[in-house]
Amino acid sequence: MTGDAHHTLGESPESAFVVAILHQAMVDLRATAPAQEREASCAFFSNQRRHLEMLCDLVGLDHEDVQQAVQRQYPEWLASHDRQ
Repeated sequence: MTGDAHHTLGESPESAFVVAILHQAMVDLRATAPAQEREASCAFFSNQRRHLEMLCDLVGLDHEDVQQAVQRQYPEWLASHDRQ
């Protein structure tokens, strides 16, 4: 997520919460993150259980746009996760 995402979503507590969740999930995709955390973030951003979609719906984000942004930043993790 870019720094602009927070301003796009507004300043409500719900928006801040969603931004914090998305940010942490992206941090957990870094190569230095524990493998278990990285796997959980891959599953989250792959929208396997529709958690990403539901979270994005709360604040009016398109979950597919979020997925594409994450895929651009971390192609190696999400591509390998989709193959499993």
